[in-house]
Amino acid sequence: MKTLSAFLFIMTILLTTLLPTPSVAEKTAPTVVTIGVISYSTQFLDAQQGLTDGLNQLGLIESKNVRYLVYDLKKDISQIPAIIKTLQNEKCDLILTITTPVTIAVKKELQQTHPIPVIFTMVADPVGSGIVANLQKPGGHITGVSYNAFAMMPKRLELFRNALPEIKQIAIFYQHSATWLDKPIQKILYPTATSLNFEISNYDIHSEKDMAAVLKNFDPDIQGIFMVPDPLSIAYFGDLVNLSRQYNLPIMNLDNILISKGGIMGYSPSFYSIGKQAATLANKILNGTPTGNLAIQNPDNVQLVVSLAEANRLGIKLDESFLAHADKIIR
Repeated sequence: MKTLSAFLFIMTILLTTLLPTPSVAEKTAPTVVTIGVISYSTQFLDAQQGLTDGLNQLGLIESKNVRYLVYDLKKDISQIPAIIKTLQNEKCDLILTITTPVTIAVKKELQQTHPIPVIFTMVADPVGSGIVANLQKPGGHITGVSYNAFAMMPKRLELFRNALPEIKQIAIFYQHSATWLDKPIQKILYPTATSLNFEISNYDIHSEKDMAAVLKNFDPDIQGIFMVPDPLSIAYFGDLVNLSRQYNLPIMNLDNILISKGGIMGYSPSFYSIGKQAATLANKILNGTPTGNLAIQNPDNVQLVVSLAEANRLGIKLDESFLAHADKIIR
C-alpha cells in the first residue's frame, strides 16, 4: 500500500511538472483599453493617428486590446460636458485632448466629476493657460506634450524675416477674447516684431462671418501672414490660403503639416509626431504610473520646412542662403 501511495505521489509530481501551465492570457479574457480622443477640429486628427501608431508599436493594437472613441468638435467646445459623460459611462481609461481650448474645457468638466487621466497635445503653453501649475510635477490627473508654440514664436518670426527681408507689414488672426492666447502674443510677439522691423495688423476672428469680413475688406498694404497658435486659424486655414493666393502673400505656417495645402514655410513639430510622443506617456499611465508624476514633455522634433512650389506660385524668390538652413524643401 505504501508502495502504491508513493507511486501515485511521484506520478502527480511528474504530471504537474510536465503539463503546460495556462498563461495569464489563457486564464482570463484580454483586457480592452478604452481611450477617448477629443479634437478641436478635423485638421488636428493627425495627433490621434500618431498616438494610435505609437501605442501599436508598444503592443496596444486597435481592435485587439484598445479601442478609440474619437470626437471631432468641429470648433464647438460646448459639446464637451456631454462627451465627458459618455466617456465615463463607457468606463474610459484615458482621454487624449487636442489643442488648448479643448484641454481647458475638459479639465474644468472633470473637476466637477470623477476624474479620468488626461494627456494633452497641441497645447501652446500648459502653465500660462492654467492647465498645470508645474511642468516637472504637473500633479492631479493631467500631463502631456507641450507644443511650445509661444516659445517658438520669436524663432518663427526671425525665420520669416530672414526669408523675406523686404516685407514690413504682416497680418495675424486670432480670438482676442482668449486671454491664454492674447497675453503671450502681446508680451512675446509684439516686442519681437518691433526688433525685427515688422508692423502687425491684428484681426479679431471668432467665426466664419468674421473671416468673410476680413476677406472682403483686406488691407492691400499687408505683405505677409504670420500664423499664431489659435486653433481657429488652423480650422480656417483654407481661407488664409485663398487670401494668400489672391494677394500673393507669403504665409508662415503654424504647423508644417499645413504646407501641403499652402503657405511657403513652417517651423514646428508635426501634429503626428506630438501624438506619437504622447503614446509613451499613455503607455506609462495605462501600466499604473500616476498621471501627475509624469513631467510635461517638449516636442522631440522641430523642423524648418520650405515650400518652393508655393513660393514660385506666389512669385516670391527665396535666397539660396536661406534655403540652405531648411530641413526639408518642397519643390
